[in-house]
Amino acid sequence: MLLVPVAVAVGTGVLQIRGYVVRADSYASIGKLVTLRSALTPLVAAVQDERAHQADRVDGASPEANAFHERGAVTTRAFELVRGLAEDPGTPVGEVASARFAEVTTQVNALPQLRQSIDAGSDVSVSVIAYTTVLRSMLDFDQALVNEFGDATLASTGGALHNLQMAGEQLSLQHAVLLAGVSRGRVLDSEATMLDQSQLRYLDRVADFAALATSGQRDLRTQTVNGRDVLDRDRMVRDALTTVATADDPDPPALATKVSIGDWETASHATDTLVNKVLVSLEGELADTVATLQDETSDQAGLISMVLLASLLAAVGVGVVFGNNMIRSLLTLRRTALHVAQHQLPELVADLREEGASEVVIEPVAVHTTEEFGQLARAFDAVHQQAVGSAVEQARLRGGLRNTFVNLSRRSQGLVERQLRLMEELERKEENPQQLANLFKLDHLATRMRRNNENLMVLSGTDVTRRFSKPIPLGDVLRAAASEIEHYQRVVVQTTPQVEVVGYAASDLVRLIAELLDNATAFSPPRSHVVIVGRPRNGGGVVIDVIDEGVGMAPPELEAANVRLRSVDTDELPASRQMGHFVIARLAARHQVEVTLVDQGPHRDGLRAVVGVPPELIRQPSATAPTVVDALPSPAARRAQAVPSARPRPGATPAPGNDGEWSSFRGKAVDDDDPSAATRAVWFKGKLPTGEAPRHRLDDAADPAAPRTNGVKPDPTPEPDSEVDLPKRRPRGNLVAGRPDPGGAAPARRDPNATRGFLSNYQTGIRQGVRDSGDHRPAQENP
Repeated sequence: MLLVPVAVAVGTGVLQIRGYVVRADSYASIGKLVTLRSALTPLVAAVQDERAHQADRVDGASPEANAFHERGAVTTRAFELVRGLAEDPGTPVGEVASARFAEVTTQVNALPQLRQSIDAGSDVSVSVIAYTTVLRSMLDFDQALVNEFGDATLASTGGALHNLQMAGEQLSLQHAVLLAGVSRGRVLDSEATMLDQSQLRYLDRVADFAALATSGQRDLRTQTVNGRDVLDRDRMVRDALTTVATADDPDPPALATKVSIGDWETASHATDTLVNKVLVSLEGELADTVATLQDETSDQAGLISMVLLASLLAAVGVGVVFGNNMIRSLLTLRRTALHVAQHQLPELVADLREEGASEVVIEPVAVHTTEEFGQLARAFDAVHQQAVGSAVEQARLRGGLRNTFVNLSRRSQGLVERQLRLMEELERKEENPQQLANLFKLDHLATRMRRNNENLMVLSGTDVTRRFSKPIPLGDVLRAAASEIEHYQRVVVQTTPQVEVVGYAASDLVRLIAELLDNATAFSPPRSHVVIVGRPRNGGGVVIDVIDEGVGMAPPELEAANVRLRSVDTDELPASRQMGHFVIARLAARHQVEVTLVDQGPHRDGLRAVVGVPPELIRQPSATAPTVVDALPSPAARRAQAVPSARPRPGATPAPGNDGEWSSFRGKAVDDDDPSAATRAVWFKGKLPTGEAPRHRLDDAADPAAPRTNGVKPDPTPEPDSEVDLPKRRPRGNLVAGRPDPGGAAPARRDPNATRGFLSNYQTGIRQGVRDSGDHRPAQENP
């Protein structure tokens, strides 16, 4: 009830105070202009005195040097004072006044040259006209200053003052002209014309002064500029004009008989003194008026401020006295509502998420009155109880769904694990290459199903059972992640730092990288590569980059994706296309891993996923560090070995997504840093690495024309490779070339593909035996 009138009163008062303050500032500015105009009066008087002094001579003669130069110095000092005030940044000189002052400066700067010509004996009339021109520019500047007075009273007084200044200038001009005529002994026609016109201007300026001046100012001028000297001066001007020859009077009397130089000097100086006295009085009156207006305006602003402050205090007092009882209950209700909304409900929801649903009893609002505020408090209690009940119900529903998902996921996980073990057993016993390739495909599908089950458990907030107990090399982690996706053949694992990932975080990092690789391969061309590379991180840790050449994302979509990657709130089920982002966010939040999607720029397609692994999860490798290949089940281990560790050589074409899953073994799925892997590559490429001797070198000199593969002579009639490039067993195909056949047959040449199949089966059997024996299991998964 008090807010609206108080606001109106305050707004009106502030506007009035602001108006008075602005007016006070304007009066202060006008005061500076008045000060500048007052400084201009001595400058005008100095120039007039200099003009009159040089007129007291005959043509061709120079004035008395010391007195003339002394008057010039007075003029110079007076101009410096005026220029300092005019150029002061605090003086509000307008555009017109600035232009007029520039003209004054130009005229004053020309005075030294004029004085030199006078010292050389220049014509007196010419010098008088030159000084008159300088004085006219100063009086124009005075008029411009008066025009900038914004107040009507000040403008009227300033105009009257200017007209009186112009009238004084006409008197000074008459003084100089007649003084030159008396010194010469006669008045020239041009000088007579100047006297006549000057008298007319004088009378006009006096009339203009009377029109603008107040009655007191007119009386002051009439009473001051009066007396015998003023009358004698006017008479001598009229007498001097009668000495000029005309057509009616070609022989006028001599000037000396009418005007004496002593009487003229006395009367002129007396009249000038009286006019200057009026000028000084009006200037003082103008300055006092400006100061008075400024003080009155400031006082009015202060008075309104005090009234406004008193009104505010009274309003506050009324509000405190009469509104205290009314708003106490409302403040209590408001405080309680904010506390419930900001603290109680969020803490309750968090507790329900962690501890499960339970009955919650709320505390009622501490307002026990029966009027409207008490009724509002009871209504809020009902709303609070309903909100708590909804939170409990949602917690129960969420807990039931989570338990259901976890139960189904664990059941499915057990079936997938059994399926993997069964397929691994079938792989060891299968000798048909085509069937073995199909088993590998089923094995890989089951592995992906296992990852999906684990993702469901991650979203449900449950830890995954597959974990490592010892540190795993970073390169093995990246290759294991690549083996978890469908198009693992397209993944290129580049050189990574020689560091290890702690065991409790390695499995989660494998799943996180696998989700990124899955997205990268799904949204990039089928024949493109997805590059994954690790590099040291500033301040410790490592940075893993997953780079694809896909369609990329628009800036809004990229920003939304990064928000999802930083969010761990999975209360709402995400869309199927975004499920992987929430899984990544949950896994990253467990270990403070930073995941960000970055656009490759306008000149490159695809995205770059930057994974920042903190230094707490990284350690230097040990001499007996296990590898993730040994820790994962054998199908995943074989796929981890099959992932390329460097970019493909120029000209290599990535295998399409529907090729055989072991197509990456065609001579390019070899880790260049692994000597044993390089040796295995011999069986695909037909040659050993440079500088390494063949392991099964026979005598090749027997048949120089025969084809050779790794130093071993091939079978004269080798069977072509199958569609998936897997070996086929051949009767007696396991004999080394050059070894006698037990049956007396000719020596057989071993097929490299057959040897590869034999070694692969042999390696698988050794691993299975080690696992079954229970020994040497440094990186096995926790049960």
